[in-house]
Amino acid sequence: MAVTGPAWGGARRIDAHFHVHDADPAAGFSRSTGKLDRRRAEQSLQHAEKLGIGFLCTSFPLTSESPTPEEVRSANDLIFEAMKLSERYLGFCFLNPGYACESLEEIKRCIVDGGMVGIKLYHQYRICDPALTPVMGRAADLQVPVLMHAGRGMDTETRTQQPRLSDSAHMVRAAAMFPDTILIQAHIGGGGDWEWCLRHLESRPPNLYIDSSGSVVDSGIVDKTVAAVGLDHVLFATDMSMEEGVGKVLDADLTDEQRDRIFAGNLKDILARRRT
Repeated sequence: MAVTGPAWGGARRIDAHFHVHDADPAAGFSRSTGKLDRRRAEQSLQHAEKLGIGFLCTSFPLTSESPTPEEVRSANDLIFEAMKLSERYLGFCFLNPGYACESLEEIKRCIVDGGMVGIKLYHQYRICDPALTPVMGRAADLQVPVLMHAGRGMDTETRTQQPRLSDSAHMVRAAAMFPDTILIQAHIGGGGDWEWCLRHLESRPPNLYIDSSGSVVDSGIVDKTVAAVGLDHVLFATDMSMEEGVGKVLDADLTDEQRDRIFAGNLKDILARRRT
């Protein structure tokens, strides 16, 4: 049975990719105390409101090479705190798919029982790695989206720090491997060669979407993304770059109706597919 979203149903803008912070500023995204920085979370809500962003799909991804199940649970506990702070935070459950059984248990805790609306993956595995099969299968069962950190890093530092970073070619391959799973490639404007990414996304399967987030605001980035993947497969997102995220969509050569599809309509259609 599909689950409708009365809370976000009337929102004109929904951020498909956002993050909150740990209460310990030294933690960064390398670890989590499981405690939310409530002050920054409240400020983010205030900033979002000024920009017309009603809801924020929020996760706390860990950037270490292989977070343990305990560390993953702690990261998701932080998201539960954000969801308790405000219904405007829509939780995405972070997972390390290398722990298959524990990942399925965490999906039950966070999504089935806890009300989160999606899954967040980072660079621990490439999106097309067969190790992701159990997670992808469960996401397909529940019809919740899987948001994957991705990019085409061109510098040595990025490639050294993220040797298993997924790019658009990996995303297209994964979408074919897991045709019943809703996949979202993160931040087309997150850095690296985004035009290379768009060329590979022109052949995307229908279950693959791209979010517009990232601090890169090159001229025409949203227009070119729409041309490459189609209007109905572009999702508004900020990845915490709020002003840039809104501005690049407003600057695109689109009608108001087309902007509304990107700002909220496409994501609403995805979230409405969720099954119990």
